[in-house]
Amino acid sequence: MEDRDQQILSRLAHIQHKVDSIDETNAFALRADEQKHMGTVRNIFKRGKRRAQVYLAADGTRGVSEIASHLRMKTPNVSSDLGILREEGLLEIVDARGRQSIYAKKPIDRTLRITKYLCAEYKLKPDGRAVAGGKRR
Repeated sequence: MEDRDQQILSRLAHIQHKVDSIDETNAFALRADEQKHMGTVRNIFKRGKRRAQVYLAADGTRGVSEIASHLRMKTPNVSSDLGILREEGLLEIVDARGRQSIYAKKPIDRTLRITKYLCAEYKLKPDGRAVAGGKRR
């Protein structure tokens, strides 16, 4: 039984290695066309600061009402932006607490450095809150 379990674990490790390799290859390909992809990102956030704040606040620990409270925004506005960001492929639901979905950024955030871009563009902290003295858009 132990030998069988070891074989299964070995196969799983091999599969994980292949998945990691595919992810690294995809990240490389995305970075090769970074200008094109960042144009798409800019279009998603062109409406201004609020959507960027909602995106940044979606850290894998908060649901709609928690993000709204964290950013001092109205829940319907946050819900709308979360839906758009999920539809655009930037956010995913990673957990559910009762009836509340918990949102997080997808790995493409790190690949294209979206958080870094939004923080600089809108003078925001990585949690979505404004930097003191930051510009308003």
